[in-house]
Formats: sequence, structure tokens, C-alpha cells
Amino acid sequence: MGALRQHTRMSLDEFLAWEERQPTRHEFIHGRIVAMNGGTVAHNQIIANIDRKLAHHLRGTPCRVFRESLKLLADESIFYPDVFVTCARLNDQDRVATEPTVIVEVLSGSTTNRDRLVKSTAYRSLPSLAQYILVSQDVTAVESMRRDGTGWLHEVVTGRTGLLRIPTLDFETPLSVFYEDTDIPDLDRFDDEDASARQ
Repeated sequence: MGALRQHTRMSLDEFLAWEERQPTRHEFIHGRIVAMNGGTVAHNQIIANIDRKLAHHLRGTPCRVFRESLKLLADESIFYPDVFVTCARLNDQDRVATEPTVIVEVLSGSTTNRDRLVKSTAYRSLPSLAQYILVSQDVTAVESMRRDGTGWLHEVVTGRTGLLRIPTLDFETPLSVFYEDTDIPDLDRFDDEDASARQ
């Protein structure tokens, strides 16, 4: 999701009260409000694919998967992750989650820097987070940052046959599942076409 405009600073409590009255969603990043716009067909399809696969896998467990409309509090900021899993107990009327286990963001041109820098820092400050996943919508490629003791392991998975693993959820899937019903090219084919275009 991209930023439409920035508003003046307000407190976290003021933001939460203010946003309840708004017809559109906003993120609250270190005191600033950022309005959100819509995503592409590919962006929405990838989110739906990830949500469906994780929800099926987690059925019957204490963990639940949420997409886009449930707020997440991290580093005194409020975000709307594209997809996240929490194994913490939530009440049906809760509007803000605080203990994600896995977060997935689908990259777009307007959000890539924020997803890689601001959100990555904020999300990984949460003790509950085991893995942060960034999904490209330009090529079939996924970046994963997984907690390993006091540090983070960085992994890049590419191509529809590449396997993404989320050990804390006992989950493994080929990227083809994430990119189902899209025409997004595999990374190797994209590289070949790009090389041909330069000749």
C-alpha cells in the first residue's frame, strides 16, 4: 500500500481515536499519519493466495492468519501488514494486535523502501516475531528474515519451484502457490529477457 499524503503529528491514542472515524485506512509511523491507497490486481492476488494457504495450514491450531484490515502495533507505530499470523489469544472485538509470529508484506513501487527499512526495523523489535517475509510482485522472488537466537538469518528464494520455509509454523510451500493466477515471470526468465533487451 502507498502513501497518499502525510498529516500533522499526533499521539498514538489520538490517532487510534481519529482513524476510527475515517472512511479509509491509515498507518501511523513515528507520530505521522500516512494514508493508504489500493494495490494492483497482482498485489491482491498474491495476498489472497498467501492468506488461503496459511489459513488452511493453521486450521485446528491456536494460530490465526489476518490480512490487511487488522492493525498491528510495533515500535509505537501502527501498521496494516498485508498478511500476518499470530498465535496469541485475541478477543473478537480487538482492533489492534501486538504479538505477531510471522509477517508478510508484498512489495510495491511506493512501499518498498518503507517495507525494507522502517517496517523491518519496527517489526523485528517485537519479541514474538519469528519471521518477516517480503514478496516481490515483479518477479517470483521472496526474501525471508528469520530469527536465529539473537540475530536474523536472511534468505532469498526464487522461481516457482523455490521452497519457502517457516519453521515456527511447521510450514513449507513452493513459491508457485504464492504466485498462482498471476503472470509474474520467474526470476531467471526475467533476467534472460532483460539481458536480451540490453543487446
